[in-house]
Amino acid sequence: MRHHERFSLEVPVSFRGSTGGFRKGVLTNLSLTGCFIRPLRRTPLDGWVRLRISSRETEEGEAGEKPEGAEGIETWGFVTRVDEEGFGLHFNWIERENLRRFGRFLLDYAPDNPDVRKLLVVNESSFQFLGPTPSGHDAMVPVAPTLEGGLVESLLRQSWSSFLEHSPSHFFDGMIEWISNLVVEREASPKAFDWCKDWFFLGNSSLIHDIIQKIQIVAPSGLPVLLLGETGVGKEMFARLCHEIGGARPGPFLPVNCGAIPFELAESLFFGHEKGSFSGANSQNTGYLEAASGGTLFLDEIGELPLPLQVKLLRVLQEKKFSRIGSVREISFNARIVCATNKDLKEEVLRGTFREDLFYRLDGLSIRIPPLRDRMNDVLPMAEYLLKKIVRNGNLPERTLGASAAKAIQSYSWPGNVRELHNVIYRASIIADKTEIREEDLGLPLERSVQEKPTLRELREIFEKEIVLESLVRHQGNVTRVAEELDVSKPSVYHFIKKHNLPTTFSLSSAEKPESGS
Repeated sequence: MRHHERFSLEVPVSFRGSTGGFRKGVLTNLSLTGCFIRPLRRTPLDGWVRLRISSRETEEGEAGEKPEGAEGIETWGFVTRVDEEGFGLHFNWIERENLRRFGRFLLDYAPDNPDVRKLLVVNESSFQFLGPTPSGHDAMVPVAPTLEGGLVESLLRQSWSSFLEHSPSHFFDGMIEWISNLVVEREASPKAFDWCKDWFFLGNSSLIHDIIQKIQIVAPSGLPVLLLGETGVGKEMFARLCHEIGGARPGPFLPVNCGAIPFELAESLFFGHEKGSFSGANSQNTGYLEAASGGTLFLDEIGELPLPLQVKLLRVLQEKKFSRIGSVREISFNARIVCATNKDLKEEVLRGTFREDLFYRLDGLSIRIPPLRDRMNDVLPMAEYLLKKIVRNGNLPERTLGASAAKAIQSYSWPGNVRELHNVIYRASIIADKTEIREEDLGLPLERSVQEKPTLRELREIFEKEIVLESLVRHQGNVTRVAEELDVSKPSVYHFIKKHNLPTTFSLSSAEKPESGS
């Protein structure tokens, strides 16, 4: 309502909430995006309201009748505030014809108001040719006034975004499924995502395809997204997908692990600080909120965010502005928020460790990422995808998965999900002494492997090989440091390298190094 001119009108309307029938009231303080309604009888309302605005012709007709040619307006609205006199309503226009009727309604009620006429395309000298009449004369009629096209599109976009933001999650999920079946072709999904194949594995799982369809529909709206799932399922990849599909975002994708932020530095890291604002602040610092400007701020493990910072983050999301520590100058916040957690935030709210109001702010659309064990048909293709990527980025010798390794991969339950699979393939691609990776190269727990139990000698060889390799990777092939760490001589290290055919040079990028932590 704040963004458009308000008109001082008093118009009879009828409305109803989620329950009960239509009630009567008076509409005042009208704008293109909202109004204030004074009910004839006090009516406690919140949430969604159905609103009927009658044209003058409808008012002049008999009760219960609609005169021929009269057009009323029906729309949804969301209650924004309530006081003793009535309630404010934010309109949610969901189709163009209602908006056109609304334009004609405004002109009818305030034909001489210059602000109304500025909103409308009103050119009395423009006529539409209808053809000759029976009398032989050409019929010309004025073109009907209407809202400007660009304004209509803007209002529709804003309304749909507000509609999505305020809808309950179960209703929103149902609407997404309905829209998906109408406008998204399932068969086209794999082809449509060729552009992200270097960092995102699509796979064949219907669970993942359904998630992608939701993201395709929601991402352009800017609605907050909350990604749920176990540790290691790849929530950051889906967050990045939200950013990339969102389109027209010149800013960066900025991931932040809330669980790894020291409490005493949290506020400075999020908001930034001015030089001299506290002891040790030797220069101005840009925080995460400012650095993500125009892009996407991905807050991983949002459930670990300290309560004092939750309060401050909530205010930023409400006001869309913040200040650096030590400054009174406000900075606009215009980044999209995507959050992820492996916790049940509703449980955390009940325990008092997570603010309820912040939860509802972040829970625009909840997407649960399934664990790897629930999409086992994707495990082997994903392992092959990761192997090709690791070999290519690390300039390693060509590797393939042997039959025994493939069988072991498909038989394992993968409690660590995609992260564990990545680390296992990474290690196997380095320690394998042949082109074909075998089951023993994977290093999967023996009790979950399909291979027969190895002998004591074989276990010792495997252990020896892995210990030396891990030290070589850690020290980037520096034999002297490896010898010092393992407390053996340098000739012994060279002996192990030759015996197990281990590499001594490593050029893997940091993105392909094994991940640590949970």
